[in-house]
Amino acid sequence: MDERGAQRARACTAGQMHDRPGISVILLIAPLIAGCAQIKYFYVSPSTACPGETVKIEWEATGKVTLDAVPPLEGIGEGPLEGSRSFAPAQSTRFVLKAPGLLKSDQREWDVQVIPGESSRLLGGIAQCDGNPPSVSTSFTIQQKDTSSRVRAVSVANNYNRQLSVIKEEIEVEIPPNGTTDRFKTMPITGTWTVRTPVAPDENCDNALDAVRGRLTIKTRMSCGEAFDGGP
Repeated sequence: MDERGAQRARACTAGQMHDRPGISVILLIAPLIAGCAQIKYFYVSPSTACPGETVKIEWEATGKVTLDAVPPLEGIGEGPLEGSRSFAPAQSTRFVLKAPGLLKSDQREWDVQVIPGESSRLLGGIAQCDGNPPSVSTSFTIQQKDTSSRVRAVSVANNYNRQLSVIKEEIEVEIPPNGTTDRFKTMPITGTWTVRTPVAPDENCDNALDAVRGRLTIKTRMSCGEAFDGGP
């Protein structure tokens, strides 16, 4: 970047300083600030959807934007500084929002996974050890705004050489080492899950946490079912 380009780039951040004296300096910088684009907000919901479901995109920027999709979708293109659009992607899609500026541009990306016939994903989180008798456990929540309520956990696998307890709502399943269960296939994957493994008699908490490398995960095969209505 040459010295003139560097001065223009510095102007993008200099305009955010309100304690610089001199009206003439402000008047000089103001036209340059107009060339600095910014995306203030970009959100896509849900991030995991079933084929044919609607995905909503919302954004706010300092000027007009361009919305792209990979692969392309009908309805992409230029948009206002604040707006929203909805799409029903048939396959996993990356949405790209671009805010062009004379001196500085901005860009955000968001991946939406469209569940095909079946898909696998690791779910879990950082573990902690407590209780009497002690156990290693983790809890995590899959939000409704992030994942379609039609997505089901058709099978849940235990990848450890130790027993796991998997709990969601009123269902608790003991999964043997390297075993699987289909007990959660009628429930939406959204909601709070708890994964727990007991501390063996010859272990302490530190040993048990080391054995799972500080995390507990389950391998979940997912597919799309009918819209969940609260029934079994």
